[in-house]
Amino acid sequence: MIAGPSRRAPRLAAAALVAAALVGGCARPEAPPPVAAPAPVATTPRPTTPPPTTTTTPAPTPSRAQAAVDATAPAERERRGVTLGVAVLDRTTGQITANGEADTPLRTASVAKLFTIVDVLTRRAAGQVTVTPSDEQRIRRALTLSDDEAMNGLYSRFGGPEGIERVSALVGLRATSPSERAGQWGETLTSARDVATLYAFILTRLAPADRDLVLSSLEAAPATAADGFDQGFGLLDPARRGTAAAKQGWLCCLQSSVDLHSTGLPDLESRYVLVLLSNQPRGYDAARTLLDDAAGAARDALAS
Repeated sequence: MIAGPSRRAPRLAAAALVAAALVGGCARPEAPPPVAAPAPVATTPRPTTPPPTTTTTPAPTPSRAQAAVDATAPAERERRGVTLGVAVLDRTTGQITANGEADTPLRTASVAKLFTIVDVLTRRAAGQVTVTPSDEQRIRRALTLSDDEAMNGLYSRFGGPEGIERVSALVGLRATSPSERAGQWGETLTSARDVATLYAFILTRLAPADRDLVLSSLEAAPATAADGFDQGFGLLDPARRGTAAAKQGWLCCLQSSVDLHSTGLPDLESRYVLVLLSNQPRGYDAARTLLDDAAGAARDALAS
């Protein structure tokens, strides 16, 4: 018998195909490459801000002018009912330092002579008036002896109250006005600050010859005025006078009080001008003591 072809080979081939298919169906896809971890970011530590340093700024040193004004306060406090206007002009800076009553209008008494004389001299410099040798002699007497008759002649000849108004406008004064009573130039109103401002004008804006006329006359003021009044108080206190150039003023006894003033330079070379205007309820003796005390304390402060 002839044997026929074997049937195992096809079966084996089919089995192999099935096995291959099974192996292919179960194979896992290729894994993706691992993702690199992010590189660490370097962090710079924030600088720590130190807390602000607390510093104490020292208080500014008071100026000599302020010290002088402050030094006059005890003299006023010792006496009730006193008005004491104080102003100090610093000639170097042009500044005026003043106390709380420096803008209070007070009667000028003989300090009014300064206002009239400044008016006369500025008008002469402008060619508006003629000043005779007799007029110039009146100017000297009004400033040295505080001669009221000399002032009367100047006041009536050169415009009286209008002259006070002119110089007030020219210099820029705020509290100065003529008396409401005709001829009563001693009742002209002014303030310590205005008088200091007037001195600044005399020292910086008068013609040099006119400035020297005023200052030399004030320096030459004798101890006794033309009316017999003792001018030796305040800046002209004989114990400390030196080369002081000052215009004094006194007036009694309106409204049961006296007006007593001392104004000018503690000495001709002084950097400062000191103005003390007072209205006081007691007599001249007490008033003079107060101005002596105030002027002495201010001078000490200005010299320190």
